[in-house]
Parts: sequence; C-alpha cells; structure tokens
Amino acid sequence: MRLIIIAILGFAGLLQPAFSRTLLLERSSAGWRYDDDGKAAEGWQGAGFDDAQWKKGSAPLGYGDRGLSTTVGFGGDPDTKHAATFFRRRFEVPAGSMFARVNMSVRCDDGAALTLNGKQLARFNLGRGRVTAETFADEALSGEEEQEFHRLEVPVELLREGTNVIAVSVHQVGPSSSDLALDLEIVGLTEEDLPKKAVVRAAARPVINAYHKGHFVSPGMRIPDGYADGGTYMKIKEDGTVVATREVIMVDRERDIKLAGHIKFARSKRELPEVERAQVLARYIDKITSPGGDRNLAEAATRKLMDFRNSEILLGEIAEYCGGGVCRHRSLLFKIMGDEAGLRVGLRRGHMKSRGRILGRHAWNEITLENGGRRIVDVMNPEKNFKLPVAEKVSSRYAGIKGEDLYREKAPEVVD
Repeated sequence: MRLIIIAILGFAGLLQPAFSRTLLLERSSAGWRYDDDGKAAEGWQGAGFDDAQWKKGSAPLGYGDRGLSTTVGFGGDPDTKHAATFFRRRFEVPAGSMFARVNMSVRCDDGAALTLNGKQLARFNLGRGRVTAETFADEALSGEEEQEFHRLEVPVELLREGTNVIAVSVHQVGPSSSDLALDLEIVGLTEEDLPKKAVVRAAARPVINAYHKGHFVSPGMRIPDGYADGGTYMKIKEDGTVVATREVIMVDRERDIKLAGHIKFARSKRELPEVERAQVLARYIDKITSPGGDRNLAEAATRKLMDFRNSEILLGEIAEYCGGGVCRHRSLLFKIMGDEAGLRVGLRRGHMKSRGRILGRHAWNEITLENGGRRIVDVMNPEKNFKLPVAEKVSSRYAGIKGEDLYREKAPEVVD
C-alpha cells in the first residue's frame, strides 16, 4: 500500500510544510470487502479471517444515499431490510512507525460497531450489550447527521507493523430504513507532526481582551499578529501560552501564506462601494469555508480540527485543513479582510435569537458606513443574495453575550 503524506505547502521564498500527517487509510478508498446477506460469519472481525469470498467495493459504501461509490444489498424486501451489513478493510502500517497519536474518522448511517485487529474499538448509536446481526441502531439519522464523520482516538498499541484489519458492522434503525452508508479514515501523527502550543504576543493582548472580555473588537482596532482565539473557555498563562478546549486560531501574517492571499484579494476591492465591497468579501469567505459549496456541512467539517484542540492552527489554513469554517473562523477572517479593504469593521460575539429565545453562541461582524449607518455581516448565516441588513432592523435575531439587546430600533421622534 502506498504511504501518503498530507502536507499543505506555501511559498515564501521556500516551500514550508504547515502541518503533516500519515494517511494510513484514506476516505473514499477502494479495497473494501463486504458481506450484505444479513448474517455474521463466525470470526468475521478477526484479523486472520478469510474474506476472499466477500464482495469488493470502494467507499463510501451503502444504499439509498447520495454520493455513494458502491451500492450494497439489503435483502429482497425493502420493508424488511437486514439489520446489519458487514465490512472489512486491510491497511498497512510501515515498519518503524512511531506514532504519538492515531485518529479515526467514521461516517456511518445509522449506527456502527468497530473492531481493529480483532479488538473492540468503538461503537456509534448502539446501546450497551452484545452487538449481533439482529441489533438495530438506537436512533435514526437524517440530514447533516448522515454526512457527519465521527472522530475518535485509536489506542496506538492496537496497531501493528504491517497489515492491519478494520472490521465494521453498520446497523439500520429499523427494517424499513431507507439508507445506509459507511466511509472511514485513519491518520497517524508522530511527535513532530502534533500541533504546537499557541503563544500570544504581548501586543495582541488588548485586542484579545476586547473580544474575550468585552466581546467586541471595534472598527478602530485592528487584529495584530499574535492574536489568538481559543473559544469561549480560552485562558492565557503568564508566559502567553494558550489553554483551550478546542483549536486555537492564530493570526500570523508572516507565516500564514493563505491569509496573505486573502488579504491581497481584499485590497484589490478597495474601489468598490462600501456595501458591495463587504458583500464581495462575505461571498468570498463563504465560498472557501463551505465544504463543496454547502454551508450546511461546515459545522461537521470543522470537527476535523479536534486534532488541534488546545493547539494552534493558522487562520488561513483552517479551510485548507478541514474544508470548512464556522462563525468564529469566518467573522475573524472578515474583520481582517474588511480592514484591509478599507472598511470600518467590528467583530462581535453574542447570541443568536429566534422569536425572542436565545439559540446559542454566535460571532458576526458589523460595518460602519461613511454616513454613520451600521450594517450586519453574518457570513455564517447570510441573508438571501448576501443582503446586509441595517443593524437596527435585526434586534430580534442578535443579542449580546448576556442576552442584552444590541440593536434596538430607535423610537420615532414625537412632533408637537
């Protein structure tokens, strides 16, 4: 099996890898074996099991779903489909590999039980107890959930040099369930490959405090190099080291070749009218942070960034690494690009609202126009055709970090 090293490269006089990882088993790969007769052969999960008589196919495998490479069977009656379908895949681990972490990403509809080299590894959407060919999944998946890749860390000691075998049983929620799917990826990281700790610069502290304590970076403040955003629960030690429960977005224009390209694009739009300029930038960011052009898949895509939990990832590399980006990535990038385009941009975090109810944390931008008016730029939830609403018209949709009203419309003046 060919060993593939994934690296994002940038040009700054020399080619420099931004990050690397060893791809042990690639998504959408060929070489899968599967048994779709609804019966579990004895010992089918073992590494030494002979699956030569099983059918062959490429992932994604399944039926009734979009984007599948291999269609598997489910029995003769669509109303009494098999509860489970069985899959096996061999992959190679090079001799001398010294992995510090091994990550697996699994897409399964509806549930799955996984075994690595005959050892139980994990299960998704399946209750406790023994899993058999008659076991159904706990809950039905639909919409975005069907496309989501679940992530888990594989115990390094379960891998062996040479040939390894991953065995997966995929389970329907019921006999009339309409679709089934499986795809899988395994990635190894050495100590050198592991993400590095994020360290903020002293000059960036005032802007970081403005956002994480005041929840607003005003149009008059620019985002300096050394700025870090590790999410709601980010803490900064005295030496500048960031502690966070998720990836730490780092702004560093000198190292971030992708960000330099985004800035160049923004500067080229300075001659456009203000609102049009903001719309062009918002569309640009939405395009590069929406996987396959589908904004609805962005949230699931960013789960890949769990490899960088409590570690830095350059802002410009986020879309390159995971294929997507959500509100905190998009709004920060818009702030930087908007400033470079000559706009007066604010960066705010608070809550989304619907019918007066708080839905959850959110980040977005405001632009202040030359006439003093304010427009909302929400690259994660844009209005149709990226129309930028007047700030005072969206008080029903946005609230401050404590739920306070940010954009209350002014009452009309009373004329005697």
